[in-house]
Amino acid sequence: MSNPQSEAAAIFAAYPRWRLINEPISVDPMDGLQRDTTLLKEVASGKRGATARIWENPQSLVVTRRETRFPNFKDAQAQLGQESWPVLVRESGGTAVPHEPGIIHFSLMFRQEKLFQFSMDAVYEALCEPLKMALASLGLKPGYGEVKGSYCDGKYNLVVDGLKITGTAQRIIGAKKSDDGVQRSAVMAQSMLMVESDPVAGTDVVNRFYQLAGSERVFDPAVSTSVQHRMAERAADLAPGELTLLVRERLAEAFTQLAERVA
Repeated sequence: MSNPQSEAAAIFAAYPRWRLINEPISVDPMDGLQRDTTLLKEVASGKRGATARIWENPQSLVVTRRETRFPNFKDAQAQLGQESWPVLVRESGGTAVPHEPGIIHFSLMFRQEKLFQFSMDAVYEALCEPLKMALASLGLKPGYGEVKGSYCDGKYNLVVDGLKITGTAQRIIGAKKSDDGVQRSAVMAQSMLMVESDPVAGTDVVNRFYQLAGSERVFDPAVSTSVQHRMAERAADLAPGELTLLVRERLAEAFTQLAERVA
């Protein structure tokens, strides 16, 4: 059996010229969401090299295409829109997730010489390693694990003190055959790190969407946390937004360190 951690290092080593895009919060949440798709297509076509992106979105609820088939989806979308929670649709799977200032999104995307050149586990490890380093630099001890009752659950959640602090997802797209006759693919791994967002309020919005849309899904608001909650005493003197900026800086530093280590 392959070692995901060594494979994760191989991902960084395979692309010696990583580019980090560190974006301010988007003005339009749909623009922020679609930016990842645009970048991924550029990577798949060979127009862009291996890329990482740090970003935030305005308040919105992001759901999957499968969830647009709920019997009352349109009604739920209209009602939440009136409540300042516009409902957007993404390409990847999972469940509904909240976006808002104070939630940092980190995306990793690169082209593969063949489909599944790297294992799914290795891609998740490569995505999460900079996040783990950033959190560790703030005195937190993140690990991997499923968290029963959390929305968008998976074994590559990052967990602190038994509570979910980061969710992850992955998407692969094919590319047209190049001049050499080889059909390559591109992979994108995405994460959302709750920094200054309220995990209880975010889960409540997710649950409200499902209730309005006609689904019986219900998630537990007590099983998620944020960096701010885990650093309550140390973060008490920080003004709103300062902790998010600090985590952004630490994440950028951690990613750069990993990318330069193999350059």
